[in-house]
Amino acid sequence: MHYYFAPMEGVTGAVYRRTHHEFFSGVDKYFMPFITPTTNEKLTPRQKRDVLPEYNEGVPAVPQLLTKSAADCIWAVNALHDLGYPEVNLNLGCPSGTVTAKGKGAGFLAHPDELDRFLTKFSQNARGFR
Repeated sequence: MHYYFAPMEGVTGAVYRRTHHEFFSGVDKYFMPFITPTTNEKLTPRQKRDVLPEYNEGVPAVPQLLTKSAADCIWAVNALHDLGYPEVNLNLGCPSGTVTAKGKGAGFLAHPDELDRFLTKFSQNARGFR
């Protein structure tokens, strides 16, 4: 059995993950609060602080992306790969109305052809990920 730690935005940042990991063993992966990449191809200072490897040292942390744009996802995944993350999670499960109304999270699942194009473009252009 694998144990995954689900994020809560504003609560489960890098300090929380490190502290939890130090005192409670057995968590296989800590999913980070989601990052919403944009066309400016830049992480916000807050996002960058949360994903910097030195803040997650020794913690099996997995960045999580929330987007419906393959291009935005590709630059973010490549940036995270360059920071040393071997895995990134694409959030396709968030049921929040404000997220699904934009066609992101679980809202993306309602458009299987668009999702298929997204995944095809992603698989052809993202470095180091399958």
